Amino acid sequence: MVRLNFTLQTQSDLRNIYEYIASDSPTNAKRFVKELKQRSEILKKYPEIGHLVLPERFTKLRQLLYKSYRIVCHFSDDVVTIITIHHQTRLIENIPVIKGYEE
Repeated sequence: MVRLNFTLQTQSDLRNIYEYIASDSPTNAKRFVKELKQRSEILKKYPEIGHLVLPERFTKLRQLLYKSYRIVCHFSDDVVTIITIHHQTRLIENIPVIKGYEE
């Protein structure tokens, strides 16, 4: 089994998701962020699950979808790094942190 690493960007993303949902319901916000984290746990067992993200530019980036969110990760050397979690309506190529993973 591989190790799962949440970047600072991902931690910030989760806080922002929580705050957005919490403006309507703190209970639902807490539950939803917990569900996102639980969905990410599958990557420990199946690190190469999900679709490739723009394979012509990123050879090791994958996305795992959960409801209307995209969990973007990078797998290398027995470590899955969750790079960002964001709403699927955002264009992935416009996410600044993704640009550091071009190959």
